[in-house]
Amino acid sequence: MKKNKQKGESILILAAILFLTVIVSFLLWLSFVKNESSDVVSQIPAPKIAGKAFLTVDFGNGARRAFEGDIIDNETIVGVLIQASKAGNFSYKLSEKSGLTAIDSFSRSGGKSWHWYLNGKETNNPLGKIIVKDGDNILIKYE
Repeated sequence: MKKNKQKGESILILAAILFLTVIVSFLLWLSFVKNESSDVVSQIPAPKIAGKAFLTVDFGNGARRAFEGDIIDNETIVGVLIQASKAGNFSYKLSEKSGLTAIDSFSRSGGKSWHWYLNGKETNNPLGKIIVKDGDNILIKYE
């Protein structure tokens, strides 16, 4: 009986040591994976700020919203619109065929649609193709 009891205690101690070894190994592996993933993130370069741009949304009814913010290299008017919509809490819809189709509830109707101007000049180029430069003034107008 004494031998069986000692044998049972030895198995229990061995199982506990094995369990602790597995737990410690798992924690070390988890620490290694976490360090490896943070190294990958730290190697991604931050986007380069290219300057500031200004966006005004004119709803054609006297209401206007103005935004100013940093732009990154090769940012388009769509990128500026995305940033402004987040900051100003408004929605918009884009179409590949006709460009900007709606901002909030203002969509093409009654002969009115959205037009965009870059530094005072209207442009028909797609919003996703117009690269914004430092100091650019963008006007998106419902007219």
